[in-house]
Formats: sequence, C-alpha cells, structure tokens
Amino acid sequence: MIDLNKPGELIIKQRYSPRMKLLLAVMAAVALLASAGFIYNYGLNRAGFERQSAQETQQTLQDDMRKLQDENRELQESLARSQRTIQMDQAAYQDLDKSLKASAQEIVKLREELNFYRNIISPADKKSGLRIQNLYIEPAGAANQFRYKLVLIQALKHESTVQGRAIIEISGMQVGEDTLLRFPAANERPIQVNFKYFQDIEGKLELPRNFQPKRVKVYITTSGGTSLAEATYAWPLG
Repeated sequence: MIDLNKPGELIIKQRYSPRMKLLLAVMAAVALLASAGFIYNYGLNRAGFERQSAQETQQTLQDDMRKLQDENRELQESLARSQRTIQMDQAAYQDLDKSLKASAQEIVKLREELNFYRNIISPADKKSGLRIQNLYIEPAGAANQFRYKLVLIQALKHESTVQGRAIIEISGMQVGEDTLLRFPAANERPIQVNFKYFQDIEGKLELPRNFQPKRVKVYITTSGGTSLAEATYAWPLG
C-alpha cells in the first residue's frame, strides 16, 4: 500500500489472509496448551518428589524417635536395676549395722554378767561379805512414780546366808527446804534380804509432786538394825 501523504517514500505493509491468521491462532493455542501441559506435568512431578521427600523425612524422624524410645527404655531399666541394687545394699548395710549393734550390746551384757559373777566368786579386792552391786531407778508412768531394782551379792565366801532388810533414802529439796524420804516408811512392810550368792530386789517408789531428788542412799541392815552395807548414788539413776 502506498501512502500518498508522504511523497518520495514508499511503505509496504504485509496483509495476512484469514486462513493464515487462523493457522497462526491454532499454532499459538497448541503452543499454549503444550506449555500448560508441561507446567502441569512438572508440577505433578515436583509434587510427587516433594511428597516422597516428605515421606522419607517422616520415616527418618519416626526411626529416630523409635531409637530414642528404645534408649530411654534401656536407661529406665538400667536406672531401675541400679535403684534395686542400692536398695539391696542399703538393706544389707542396715542388717549388718543392726547385727553389729546387737553384737556390741550382747558383748556389753556378757561383760556385765562376767563382772557380776566374778565379784561373787573372786572380787578384785579379795574382800568377802555383803555388797551392793547396783541400784537402778527409772520412770514408771506418772512423773512422780519410779521403778527400782536393787542388786545385792555376797562375795568370796558363801557358807552362810545373808539375812536382813533394805532401806532406800532419797534426799532432795521440797518447797525450798532439804528433805529426806525413806522407803519403805516405818508403817510399811520392810524390804526383805535373804540370799547366799545374790539377790535382785524390785519395787516401786512414789515421790511427792513438789519434791526434787538429788541423792539416793541404800542401807542393808540386820533385823536388829546393825548396818551390813551401804552405798550412795547421785540422781538420776538408770
């Protein structure tokens, strides 16, 4: 086509026929569909790859979790075994400690018994006659009530029988004054002494509520009042 408005210049514009235009449109549509198909397939492949990767990652995490669970179970079992071992060791130690303490107490008791019989048969000072071996006093329920145990022996010679009475005197303070208590009282039944080798005398004492004991003195006398032996102890006794 010639543009007459511009003299001396020749411009040629190409015109496409309707058939050509249709062909070009079809080719463009085919190219567009091909591109869409490629993108779709690529998306599917990519999604499948990512899904597989996610599944593999999940499987790896599950495997790691199972390993951790197995390790945790093993550690718990090991801890339980260690705790049982410690408990058994502690029980064994406690049993051994009890056994040792019982043995020590038994040894002390045997030594006391040996000393007791040695004093009867062969005292260290070689002196014969009546002796006050021990006096034990301990609480008996109420604050002012006590139990006592008096142990008497006859040392070295045992041809004759010791006979007499035991008297317990407790000195202390009562309402700010020195006070002496005597057991048994004059109107009470006397504590009888009658033995050849040894004698344990047990009984109860009841002190006034406002009495504060300090010392205890034991007398052994004949029926006529002649002193045979005496001993003094500080309060409290055990």
